[in-house]
Amino acid sequence: MFFSYLKESFFECFNDVRNKTVRKWNTSISKSKAQRAMEMALKNVLGSFQEQYKRIYDYAHELMRANPGSTVKVKVEDMNGLKVFNRFYVCLKACKDSFISCRPIIALDGCSLKGFYGGELLTAIGRDPNDQMLPLAYAVVEVECKDSWTWFLQLLIEDVGGVHVCEGITFMYDQQKVSRKREMRAIKEVNNDAFKHLIALPPRQAFILLI
Repeated sequence: MFFSYLKESFFECFNDVRNKTVRKWNTSISKSKAQRAMEMALKNVLGSFQEQYKRIYDYAHELMRANPGSTVKVKVEDMNGLKVFNRFYVCLKACKDSFISCRPIIALDGCSLKGFYGGELLTAIGRDPNDQMLPLAYAVVEVECKDSWTWFLQLLIEDVGGVHVCEGITFMYDQQKVSRKREMRAIKEVNNDAFKHLIALPPRQAFILLI
């Protein structure tokens, strides 16, 4: 009964669990005991993180089975004879095929994962003709650094058509903002008619045309 209650309340802080335990069962428990019980409940609800990582190859194989032509890469490290998860990359076939109709720009970004083992999530996003986002690829890596980005980009470049295709693509990291005034001045120096056309457009529409 107590375990069932914890399963429903594992997201609450330890003190709330301790206080409710006293009120409902007139039993006092320590903070460490409340923490251990909540961890057990969390494991029961979501499963063991360690066991889930052991099935990473099953997940990769299922992705490729359900999405033939997709690219799925699993990178592990050998530590004392044990295989330890290091990186995971996914680019689905439908996303690869859809990129051919997208604008020649790819936005890159990364964010921290707040799970038990942490890590970083790297993403690549395209823009279709309607200015809607198209997820191209994502990867889970140990840390956001030059080596992990290089690994991610090498796989991404291969998936979107190779180096000769990517030479005509603009890669933008962290949604970098373009200075409209600076770009418009540069356009005016090259082609005054184009400048007059763009200056008459709303800023957002002109920005889309520039990229």
